[in-house]
Amino acid sequence: MEKEIRCPYILFKIAGSLYCINSKYISTIVQLPDYSTIPAAPANVTGMFKYRNEVIQMLDLRVTFGLKSISDECRDFEDMIDARKQDHVNWVKELERFINEGGTFHLAKDPHQCALGKWYDSFKTDNLTIINHLRKIEEPHEKLHLAADEADRCKKDCENCQREECLMKILKRVKEESMPTILNLLDQTKELFRSTIYKEMVLILDGIRWGIVVDEIVSVEELDTIAGRDQDPMVCHCSYINQVMESPKSEGLIFELNTKSLSAKLKELEAAY
Repeated sequence: MEKEIRCPYILFKIAGSLYCINSKYISTIVQLPDYSTIPAAPANVTGMFKYRNEVIQMLDLRVTFGLKSISDECRDFEDMIDARKQDHVNWVKELERFINEGGTFHLAKDPHQCALGKWYDSFKTDNLTIINHLRKIEEPHEKLHLAADEADRCKKDCENCQREECLMKILKRVKEESMPTILNLLDQTKELFRSTIYKEMVLILDGIRWGIVVDEIVSVEELDTIAGRDQDPMVCHCSYINQVMESPKSEGLIFELNTKSLSAKLKELEAAY
């Protein structure tokens, strides 16, 4: 009796969680291409594109699972970055008011206490390109915020004949050096996230002219089923999940797609429009 050949699984991420599908059901994997939308198609049907003389329709697994689409998540991220840019434009205006009018400086002097600093300190990724880019923001961001303390000390400690010149130097440095650098780096952050973090992949299913859209491909490897997980909430309450698996290379649970339920859903979608 011949030994059964085990096909490896394709591991991928959806909204930070690990999923997998047996590679025997996948004909190829491509980066999300330019595509056409389909009029009257359900929200989880991303669109269609031509691949090797066939028209491939795409199922967005995020939307199918009731999650926010990656395009919406990317838009929300870019809106957040734009808000942080505006925060710092307002910060510089407050510094200028403080220098010119005196009184109390009303915004964060600590770079870790503004909204951008709090996001930066809490953000986690293993993407080295993103890590190296974000590190570039640290120094100019810190210098900008510390300028408020510097201006405060200047007001108290400088001699009258030097005070105005000192304060103008601080303001000039912030407006012409720190601030433009931060705004430029934040714009680059949006572009970088769009091209690396929010870079969807399409797993084209074998023989049925459909592809499933996922956040990113993690690996291709053999997996083991975790015994005793038949009553796992993901298995019991989501018809698209077949079983729970694990990998010696990845931490956490891996949810295998139920290809029968997936195929049935695709046939249902085709009949709906």
